[in-house]
Amino acid sequence: MPEPVVRRRRRSRGRRVAALAAAGAVVLTLAGGGVALAMSRQQDTRYTTATASMGSVTQTVSAVGTVSSATRRDVAFPVAGTVASVAVTVGQTVTAGQTLATLDPTSLQNAVNSATTTLQTAQQQLQTDLDSQTSAATSTTSGASTASSAAATTSSAGASGASAGSSNGAPGAGSAASGSAVAPALAAVQQAQQALLKAYDAADAALATSTTALQDAQTACAPVTPTPTATPTATPTPTPSPSGSATPTPTPTPSASASATPTPTPTPTASATPTPSPSATTTSAITGTGSPTAAQLQACQKALVAAGTAQTATGAAQTSVNTTAAALDKAVAALQKAVASTGSTGSSSGSGASTGSGASTGTVRSGASTTSGASSTSSAPRTGSSTGTATAGGTGTTVPSAADILSDRAAIDSAQAKVDIATQNLSLTTLTSPIAGTVAAVSLSVGSSVGAQSTSAVVTVVGTDGYVVSTTVPLGSIDAVKVGQKVAITVPSTTATLAGTVSSIGVLDVSSTSTPSYAVTVAVTPTTEKLYGGSSAQLVITVAGTGQVLTVPTSAVHVEGQTATVEVLENGTAKDVPVQRGAVGSELTQITSGLTEGQKVVLADLSVPMVSSTRSSSSTGLLSGGNGGANRQFGGGTFNGPPAGGAVPGR
Repeated sequence: MPEPVVRRRRRSRGRRVAALAAAGAVVLTLAGGGVALAMSRQQDTRYTTATASMGSVTQTVSAVGTVSSATRRDVAFPVAGTVASVAVTVGQTVTAGQTLATLDPTSLQNAVNSATTTLQTAQQQLQTDLDSQTSAATSTTSGASTASSAAATTSSAGASGASAGSSNGAPGAGSAASGSAVAPALAAVQQAQQALLKAYDAADAALATSTTALQDAQTACAPVTPTPTATPTATPTPTPSPSGSATPTPTPTPSASASATPTPTPTPTASATPTPSPSATTTSAITGTGSPTAAQLQACQKALVAAGTAQTATGAAQTSVNTTAAALDKAVAALQKAVASTGSTGSSSGSGASTGSGASTGTVRSGASTTSGASSTSSAPRTGSSTGTATAGGTGTTVPSAADILSDRAAIDSAQAKVDIATQNLSLTTLTSPIAGTVAAVSLSVGSSVGAQSTSAVVTVVGTDGYVVSTTVPLGSIDAVKVGQKVAITVPSTTATLAGTVSSIGVLDVSSTSTPSYAVTVAVTPTTEKLYGGSSAQLVITVAGTGQVLTVPTSAVHVEGQTATVEVLENGTAKDVPVQRGAVGSELTQITSGLTEGQKVVLADLSVPMVSSTRSSSSTGLLSGGNGGANRQFGGGTFNGPPAGGAVPGR
């Protein structure tokens, strides 16, 4: 029994010696490693570096935008009225042309009826004024015919009245002769009336042609100049105001002369002036800031010539209106003179009739009475007209002038335009969808009143051709954004990352701050994911990508203004080296010149105090400038700390 006990004690002592020897070896090894680590730190403990190496770089621009339908229509009634029916609800699918809502047509029909009545009144006024210019002459001619008949009756009277009948017959014949002078004057007035109306229509058509030609010139010259290129240099002249000499005032009796003083001719409304002055010319200003092509310049010049020709024709038409207006006033004056002469002769015959027999006197007085009736008829036209031409009876009343006729004709055009507008409005009582899609909102209710082209009383229809995201990009990044670049999109309604493409880039500053920014639209690639209009979206636009190129960590690049540098470590000394950058990514930056593969670049100088936001920290940290200056930029942005976990990209 004692022998085994001794043997076990020896084995136990041997294991303790082995364990102590192993422990001693570990201590020596750790001590040696500690010396090696200490020696390594002593050799290079100041700088954190990375190696310039080959890699790929992806440069992106991040932004936040708003989702909306690629095709959205807020449809409103083009006319005012009361909503009679609403035919759709939110979420309903509609086709292009489908009825969305209707208006009560009652008020619109009343507007048509009122406009039609106004037109009829204007047409009647023109006809009344035309008739007033000739009515006195027509009655006078009839009276002269009656006087002639009376003279014939007198000539067949008995012997006791032969002397007087013969005496009275002479004035009767004179009255008939005067009546025969009225007929050609009456025909001249009627012919002048038709000529004036024809000239007005021609001038109106010429003005319409000139207006169209001017608009065409502006369109054709738009690529050449940003401002309208064809403008009339003369203001359209008003409707002619015939001079007083064109309408001489007859003075058949002393009492009539005082009341026959011509009155000033009123200027008709602008609508009565269909044409500009014949002196109007067309000017052009080819001062565009772009570089128009020869074809654009030729098209612009051709359109300007056409506009000038049309304006010349318009001026000639206006001259014709002036000429025919003066001719009408002259013809009316001649007719009034003939009527006045006929009335004077009739009065003489009445005086002679007093010496004859009772029968003869009565017959001739009947003729005189007819002439007097003509004078009474001539006083029917509008009083206070512009010509100041007295009627045959010398009562002081006046007949319409050429300016009145033009004003009446213009009033008809104005009334007709109102009828056309009212009729068009009546046809717009049904609101239809312009596109196929889904009803997204209905802001109409039966019985509510809506205004024309309302921005609130609408039916919103969202199209079926996808969605877009609208965002803005600041000035510092907009140059890198191009149409067609790929975009990664994330939205709250799905966890999937959607794809998109930059579809348009604005050129106007849309920022409300001092930092300019520009509108960018991203077209969302068709997807089955549910999107909601008005929701936010996070965008990452890939603005540059490379294959295998020379890269360094973005934090190693120092950017000051337009200059980029890196610090290269050679033989324990760091020195600034200017470099040219290519694509700039969040981790790596492409270096196109200034470095070679394998060179060491400095990421941080551990001997330089890291400057905190309060500028009070003195701890050792990353390189913050060549001489410890604060906020030195790295890779285009201010570098605020090392990568997470202490990893150095590209090392």
